[in-house]
Amino acid sequence: MQRYFTDQPIQLQEVFSVTGDTFHHLVRVMRAKENEQAEFVAANHQVFLGKIKSIDEKSAEILPVKQLEHAVEMPIEVTIACGLSKGEKSEKIVQKGTEMGARHFIFLPTEFSVVKWPAAKIARKIDRLQKIAVGAAEQSHRAYIPTISYCGSLRELMQWPGKFKIVAYEESAKQGEHTQLHHQIAQMQANDEVLALFGPEGGLSTQEIKKLTDAAFISVGLGPRILRAETAPLYFLTAISVFTEMR
Repeated sequence: MQRYFTDQPIQLQEVFSVTGDTFHHLVRVMRAKENEQAEFVAANHQVFLGKIKSIDEKSAEILPVKQLEHAVEMPIEVTIACGLSKGEKSEKIVQKGTEMGARHFIFLPTEFSVVKWPAAKIARKIDRLQKIAVGAAEQSHRAYIPTISYCGSLRELMQWPGKFKIVAYEESAKQGEHTQLHHQIAQMQANDEVLALFGPEGGLSTQEIKKLTDAAFISVGLGPRILRAETAPLYFLTAISVFTEMR
């Protein structure tokens, strides 16, 4: 069953309207008709089964008929930060990372980033990535749409206030360091926040790693193989899920 997000409060048996992109996808793309049902996520992240009461040219009236349980969110609030990468890697990270439970995505320039986001285009790029996150959240039946943001520098990122700060470093993997990631995840409790930073193609420089570890980031390896820029965040999210959701 299709799921849609709304910025409105939803109450059982109280009709509400959907418009804009949600209306377009529900009615124009999915060809939904009156009396058909779909799932709707309210502004407070509660999920409801709703019946379509009526449809006009620009909106549909929805009657919430049942509140649904939605224990689908990862117990750890994960922020994925990535150095700017070439091609469609950012899109893949957001789409797949949303499906795997990430709550926030941050993109930033790093020393080995070949790609730059011109200031005049940042808002448009963030808007595109946010739309990808919405689609992935609907497809994977999330109760939250991840946020997408741009950070101007590594120094700015280092001010992140959460409890756990991790940086994936391929040299750690080459040197056989396979325990620190497990050790960090084992300390995490429900509702903890973690920031995990991943480099672009070519990784992060030794100078950047030094600055990060001086700022209390923990350097971890991601297994014995060297992962692509778009694969490493997914490996991390999988590890978080296995240790916190599959026990």
